[in-house]
Amino acid sequence: MLAVVVTIEAHPDKVDEMIAALKGNASHSRHEPECLKWEWSQHVDDETKFAIYELYTSREAFLEHKASDHFAAWVEASTPCMANKVAGQYEVSDPDSRS
Repeated sequence: MLAVVVTIEAHPDKVDEMIAALKGNASHSRHEPECLKWEWSQHVDDETKFAIYELYTSREAFLEHKASDHFAAWVEASTPCMANKVAGQYEVSDPDSRS
């Protein structure tokens, strides 16, 4: 399994647009058969900061996600909102059996 972790800082005047972009990406990504989890969170003390956690069956599944039309729409909608973004891909070493 592949985990993707993304942290984003939005421009203060673009927070609502970022939330709309996140909701749009989530609604499509959660229907991909090899996307096991797609969650986003907003920081409790700083509304401009967001985190995304994605879980895929494989790296290939994530690459398919990145090639999708809805990912292109996400990039177009979210990029103008971002002041900073850090993303990483991680091989899941010890999956939680509860989910």
